[in-house]
Amino acid sequence: MKKLVIFGGTGFIGSHLVRLLSDDYEIVIPSRNPEKHKERFNDMAVLVPSGNPDTLAPWFEGAAGIINLAGENVGGRWTKQKKEAIYNSRIQSDHLICKTFEKINDYPEVVIQGSGMGVYGTETSDEAVTEDSPLGTSGFLTKTGIDHETALEEINDKTRVMFLRTGLVMDGKEGSFPQFIQPFKFYLGGTMGKGNQWVSWITIDDEVEIIKFLLENDKADGAFNLTAPNPVRQKEMAKIMGKVLHKPAAVRIPAFLLRLMMKDMADELILNGKKILPKRLVEAGYSFQHTDFEEAFRYILKKDA
Repeated sequence: MKKLVIFGGTGFIGSHLVRLLSDDYEIVIPSRNPEKHKERFNDMAVLVPSGNPDTLAPWFEGAAGIINLAGENVGGRWTKQKKEAIYNSRIQSDHLICKTFEKINDYPEVVIQGSGMGVYGTETSDEAVTEDSPLGTSGFLTKTGIDHETALEEINDKTRVMFLRTGLVMDGKEGSFPQFIQPFKFYLGGTMGKGNQWVSWITIDDEVEIIKFLLENDKADGAFNLTAPNPVRQKEMAKIMGKVLHKPAAVRIPAFLLRLMMKDMADELILNGKKILPKRLVEAGYSFQHTDFEEAFRYILKKDA
């Protein structure tokens, strides 16, 4: 079997991806603490120390691909230290990949880099945003995402490089989406700010199937929006969630309170949102499993029950 190196393989998306691909590839997961995760992955993956290009080079040599999903979670209160961790964790993984490429002769077939919707800017707009749309010019997530992508420019002449601009990943137990469910359990679900901001979402099932689809499509390169074809406004999302959970969705959390609790994160991740569409994925022939938010929400609740 061909080798596949997955940075961030112990995380939410990464661990789902490992389970999907472990029958077809020899999965290698660079980790700061391999022993901690060794038992969890059993025969699904080989865990190796990360951080040293010389150690990683033999695993890169002739690999089917390098998938980089590493990085500090963007959720939570954005203190100065949190923002530094979000930015530095991504740029450090990019530099490690580029340095390891300098040590090898038989380059991996592809590098797939996790990115985010923030590259397009974070201001709410009703204009559809595709991979052809201009990138944003301000905002912490915009700078982080653009720098994260451009850091791999030095290996563009050595292999195909793809960027995954992922939306809100829906799962009933893992990732950030359960935090959207939690308020409804206490009858506190509802609108955040004005509620007109778009939520561009995707189920974890589609997320990992798309990564597999792109990995095995030798014509795919460049940026791809990993979002379902039908984004919803936040107030509509709350209404649907309340309906499905049989809970009210009448609470309105004012913008100033969210900014007080979450600092800059409130404006960039909660109070604003663009209408992101997966134009290039559709053109490449990927068929989404979940395209309707209500159906997707019912699905993840049933799957994780």
